[in-house]
Amino acid sequence: MVNKKIGKELNEEEGKRGWLRLPLPFLLVFPAIFVLSIVILYPLISSSFLSLFHYELTKPNEIEFNLLTNYKNMLHDDTFWLAFKNTLIFTGVSVVVSLVIGLIGAIAIDQLPERFAGLRGVVLVPWIIPGVVVGFLFMLIFDVEVGIANVILKHAGIIKEFLPWLMDEHLAMIAVIVANIWNQVPFYILMFTAGLKAIPMDVKEAAIVEGASRWQEFIHVTLPYLRGILVITSLLMVIRNFNNFPIIYTMTGGGPVFSTTTLVIYIYRLAFEQFNLGYASAVGIVWCAVLLIVSMIYVKMLYKQVHG
Repeated sequence: MVNKKIGKELNEEEGKRGWLRLPLPFLLVFPAIFVLSIVILYPLISSSFLSLFHYELTKPNEIEFNLLTNYKNMLHDDTFWLAFKNTLIFTGVSVVVSLVIGLIGAIAIDQLPERFAGLRGVVLVPWIIPGVVVGFLFMLIFDVEVGIANVILKHAGIIKEFLPWLMDEHLAMIAVIVANIWNQVPFYILMFTAGLKAIPMDVKEAAIVEGASRWQEFIHVTLPYLRGILVITSLLMVIRNFNNFPIIYTMTGGGPVFSTTTLVIYIYRLAFEQFNLGYASAVGIVWCAVLLIVSMIYVKMLYKQVHG
């Protein structure tokens, strides 16, 4: 009788502990969900709502519901399409060139003897420098009078006269892309170096023994192992470059003549220089939708990579 009572109490106690254990994971992630809801969901819903209004901060008495007028105006807004094109150029060139340089750098570092392992830490320095500092640094490098870029190019015989990199609408985009690539290449080097270390050496040696050249071994052995990292890093960098604000704004402010104005710069100008919050919200929603589509494509590619 006593044993049954003790057993019943133990079962009840165990049941209570089980009840307490079950919601614990939800309790632990609840603060993160709460914070994300405030910093992501609320602004997204608020911007979606605001994009349906004609709302200029300087004219608080003229707020009116205009449904999709902001989106229709966007179709005929030349500055919006220029910013969209600049965003694609800035993101595409930055990601592709950084990826190629990062892969070459990772392979070179992977071949280094162990006594030079400290260099792996040195190449990461540009990655940890804030974007604003990178912007100011390259603003000096590309300065028309004292910039070292002009000095090097002139001594190399590539240019005859100093070029106004940040004041020429055809050169400014090149300058901000160079600064951005310098800032983000270490990220690719870090990721690809980790991927190269994960490739089994016996697989590489078997390919060499079978008579494969170094190039064939890279194409048929190394590259397939790095494909997953390539997709993930590209996705992260596409999102980062779509949102890149500090480097561009610090170096050029989006100019000259909108030549380096990307979508994020254009939204900033609409919202905080022209105070047109309704139209800025509409552009922001479109910008967010484009990012979502790109992310879905990448996730689908990654899913195929993992599950065949």
